[in-house]
Amino acid sequence: MSQTEPNACFNGQILPLNEIAISPNDRGFLYGESLFETVRVHAGKPFRWEQHMARLSSGADIIDLRLPFSADEFLSQTERLIKKSANANCIARLTVSRESGERGYGFTGDEQPNSLIAIHPLPKQNSTPLSLVSTDARVAKDDPLARIKSGNKLGSILAKRLAKQNGADDGLILNSDGNITETSSANVFWTRDGILRTPPVTDGVLPGVTRELVIDLAAALGQAVREESVSPTELQQAEAVLVTNTATGIRAVGQVDGVALPGHPLIEQLVEAHDAKLAQHTAQAG
Repeated sequence: MSQTEPNACFNGQILPLNEIAISPNDRGFLYGESLFETVRVHAGKPFRWEQHMARLSSGADIIDLRLPFSADEFLSQTERLIKKSANANCIARLTVSRESGERGYGFTGDEQPNSLIAIHPLPKQNSTPLSLVSTDARVAKDDPLARIKSGNKLGSILAKRLAKQNGADDGLILNSDGNITETSSANVFWTRDGILRTPPVTDGVLPGVTRELVIDLAAALGQAVREESVSPTELQQAEAVLVTNTATGIRAVGQVDGVALPGHPLIEQLVEAHDAKLAQHTAQAG
């Protein structure tokens, strides 16, 4: 076995990644019946772990999926894997799926879940403002499944593909009212009239962990924050637009549907506050 061969934690056991096998009857594979969390690891410490586990637990309640380990047990497994990977700044992806059961969409509740924790490199840091375009990807307003991070991400895949076909960095997903929910992988914020705004979760928005953090950081900066719906046309008229994501943090948006947007000092302030939180977390955890 190569010294550089990656490992993963499968059902609590750390193994070489290429030795891990998922059953072809696993319902996560067959139906996308799984949940996942993507956790930022900074200086060897998982960032905002409690918030990620709270969302995982909430998603498990919604789809009636039994989690095989507690949040503390998952944390112990993740920390062991981080140490073994010798990568102190990375992404840890935790996936839990419902194992094989009866054929069809029904389930008994007796199925054994699978869990997999894998380590991935951080995306390359890029300060260039993003370009976004509206896409045909849709989500129903107030859809409870939009609030969970499930293994079925076909809407996000469609939005990303359509964005690339149109020469943009990412695609906007709209809801059944024609309002923006998020991009393929990030929550959306914008400023207008001196107020930082973001779509409400009830519009069909995933309650992002970094979204929640940015709302708190903005409040700490004395910045008013409001949740409200927004159409693509209204977003084009914003003073500034930014997106948030666990892996990439906070990114400025420079263009929406071909309309150029100005910058705003608040974005840099939020980036600095986010970086300070990362450093503070490492110091407290250490």
